[in-house]
Amino acid sequence: MAGELKLAEKGHYSAGWKILFSAGDISISVPLAILMFFQLYFMTDVAGLRPDYAAWAVIIGRLWDAINDPWFGIVSDRIKTRWGRRRTVLLFGALPLGVGFALMWQVPPFEPLALTVYYTLTFILFNSAFTFVRIGYYAMVPELTSDYDERISINGYLMAYSISGSLGAIIMITLLRGFFPDLVSLFMMIGIGLGALVILPPLLVFRLTRGVLLESVVSTLPFRDSIKATLSNKPFWRVIGLYTMSWTTASVVAAVLVYFANYYLRVPDQANYFVLVAQGSALLFVPLWVWAAKKLDKSRAFIVGSLSWLVVLLAIAGLSPERLALAYLLAALAGAGIACSYVLPWSMIPDVVEYDQLSTGERREGSYYAFASFFQKLAAGMAIWAMGQALAYADYITPSAADPLPIQPPEAVQAIRLFMGPVPAVLLVVAVLFAWRYPLTRERHEQICSEIAEKDTGS
Repeated sequence: MAGELKLAEKGHYSAGWKILFSAGDISISVPLAILMFFQLYFMTDVAGLRPDYAAWAVIIGRLWDAINDPWFGIVSDRIKTRWGRRRTVLLFGALPLGVGFALMWQVPPFEPLALTVYYTLTFILFNSAFTFVRIGYYAMVPELTSDYDERISINGYLMAYSISGSLGAIIMITLLRGFFPDLVSLFMMIGIGLGALVILPPLLVFRLTRGVLLESVVSTLPFRDSIKATLSNKPFWRVIGLYTMSWTTASVVAAVLVYFANYYLRVPDQANYFVLVAQGSALLFVPLWVWAAKKLDKSRAFIVGSLSWLVVLLAIAGLSPERLALAYLLAALAGAGIACSYVLPWSMIPDVVEYDQLSTGERREGSYYAFASFFQKLAAGMAIWAMGQALAYADYITPSAADPLPIQPPEAVQAIRLFMGPVPAVLLVVAVLFAWRYPLTRERHEQICSEIAEKDTGS
């Protein structure tokens, strides 16, 4: 084990290697972006479901994560094959991931209740494969290096791909809209095309990481003890709090943005352009947050980014519909907050792994990434469910062929604005409170790694 830690401490990689490795994030970021921006909208305005029906399809799929996320994470820590723990899940999870994604964007000729069941089941299928691949991929990062700054750098590359993947997916939808004016055909082609695309990157990473990862440290804790050890890790709870709240903010804003452009700003043809501006700006801000994390520590940089994002979102919610130029400016400024929520929380989880290793003597990356994924998806799902229920309660008018862009009642428009500004603001305040109490500074992390090395040398 001492030799393995020494190998991790020497883990510094070239920019070219990081670029290739980070390409694996495309299989995570592209489906996630399409889900965040279009899942609820697709089910209500394309498939024709009532908002409350669509919301139930989302939340039931998220509740399935209560089973599959922790279970998959713990299982991944115990895998013993000739391909290793993490690489195995990429090899066997790639194809189900693509197929599950493609099925989610079809509109079969079912009645509303049967259609709701269809989207629930396909979401469960996709979510299972997505969890498997996501945990396996992200759990590789702590096994690449234990260097504090190198982890920030690797996560910077990962999140640059994450935002670029989201940006590319939105650009593709915008371009295809001109060739497929029928939204049902548009989303069917998106599902099939992107479903095929996301199969390839996990296979690339599988090949690239051969002989690189610290594969021999396999968890031996029983399932119950593994869950208990993970959930008793106090720094991990701080990370979960700030990550869940900031990512739920991003999910809510992404889900409501199309409604906001369609029914408040009344510029449905520009909805994707607002997304492109925000995501493009976020990509440019990634290096800033990597630099800030190295200068200020991760938690302090996160606090600065979250508070600035809060101000921008409140300004967007209070915007007058006719001030489109200001709307684009604010969307660009919002990119800083989006980049912050992508880069910083995810770079904190590897540090928590060493904190746990000092106590248990084991490295259980899969368990930590699994629970992080579980809480993030569950919180985002509950927020989208609440949004769907709020729209239904406010008498949201589902578009039809005769009226593709109905005038929504004032209550529905007000609910849309509420989820654009005040609701995310509250979530970000809670995220800042968690970050304020995060204890693993650069100095503390270095101390933990030194103590682990001393223990291994003594043994």
